[in-house]
Amino acid sequence: MKTKLSLLFVTAIGLFANAQNSEACTETLSLMASSVKAKDPAGYDYLTTLRKDCPSFDKRVFSYGEFAIKQKIDNATGAEKEKYVRDLMKFYEEAYKNFPQDNLGVNMKKGLTLFNYNVGTKEEIYALLDKAFTSDLANFDSTRALYAYFEIFVKDYEAGNKGIELQQVFDKYDDILEKLATQEKEYSSEKDVLIEKEESGQTLDTKEAKAKARVEANLEDIVTVTSSMDAIIVKLSSCDKLIPFYQKSFEANKTNKVWLLRAADRLEAKGCDEDPLFGKISEALLKVDPSAPAYEKQGIVEYQKKNIAKAVEYLNKAADMYTENTKKANVYMKVATIYSKSNKSQARNYAKKAIQVKPSYGKAYLLIAQLYGSSINDCGKDQFEKRAMYWLAAQYCDKAAAADSSLRGTASSTASRYRASAPSKSEIFSHPDGNMSGKRIAFNCWVGESVTVPTL
Repeated sequence: MKTKLSLLFVTAIGLFANAQNSEACTETLSLMASSVKAKDPAGYDYLTTLRKDCPSFDKRVFSYGEFAIKQKIDNATGAEKEKYVRDLMKFYEEAYKNFPQDNLGVNMKKGLTLFNYNVGTKEEIYALLDKAFTSDLANFDSTRALYAYFEIFVKDYEAGNKGIELQQVFDKYDDILEKLATQEKEYSSEKDVLIEKEESGQTLDTKEAKAKARVEANLEDIVTVTSSMDAIIVKLSSCDKLIPFYQKSFEANKTNKVWLLRAADRLEAKGCDEDPLFGKISEALLKVDPSAPAYEKQGIVEYQKKNIAKAVEYLNKAADMYTENTKKANVYMKVATIYSKSNKSQARNYAKKAIQVKPSYGKAYLLIAQLYGSSINDCGKDQFEKRAMYWLAAQYCDKAAAADSSLRGTASSTASRYRASAPSKSEIFSHPDGNMSGKRIAFNCWVGESVTVPTL
């Protein structure tokens, strides 16, 4: 009986101690959160206590704690700054140990921390990012880290370090672009769902509106990083360098579908697709791997040969074979661009096909705007109706800006130019048929749409 009572007493003491400890952890976490929000340095002191006594108490220890350490870094210099940077790296390891599902991508975070705060050597940063990229690619989700990873690699190549060859630079570029494309696909798909809801007349709730803003910011980051990487690679991949480079390697790789596709992609991207080498590589790719990308490249070859019908046939075949909406939309956009020079109606049809499979495809809306903006003499019975086409063109620019935030600047300035060319306020009021404000003008030509005269 005495033994049982002793065990109960010990258990009771333990429960009481745990309750007290839980209360202390809760209070300390609350104090840290308040300090972090107030940018009070004391937040780091509270974090020190939490890391020691309550590391697995609540995941907010690590979400708020990250800000507490970053505040210390921002207010430090020299050796003290590096001490806190190293502490943040250690902190990421602790976060993963205690809450692994909420703190993935540790090596990426550590490498990016060194890069962002200009601490450590480039070799150390690259080693961390390379380990993350090669062994934990699924959780390598920072576009800035991807850029840093590529930039360091290119600088090592340019400095003649590590025996890096040009082909390895191209391979690294392609590998990173594939990762960015995967991220772009995920974000675009999420945004497309939200756009479709808005276009159906429904209003996004607060959570959805925040999700849309987050996705748009991520997509803009991808555009920025891709453009920055292109700016780096462009010096190494002009046509006068690429063509002899790939010509020399063609025979050894003419059955290597990965090499053929990447070579064709790069030649196309750099505007070298008029060179016979592009056709040679594309034909070899189609022979080795009659896939959607192969038919897409062959469509470009036929277009360069002025075989428009054959080019469209190959491109349509590629679009049918693609299962990814972004790739399918890109092919439809290529057909739309081809037709834009000769058949505006078909160009518009293919641009709308691109929008149908990818509602966030702002460039397709812009193309339609350009088609309409160049068609004022195709429609309308008088100058007022002809210039009213500019309002319709401006509306499609607005749609482009809403669909793709990275195009907002271009789309908005283009819309402003169109509206400036449309009938003025005085012309609307002094029209022979009376005040035209609010009246609908139908374009009974290939356009087949209408526009409501605005109230200016």
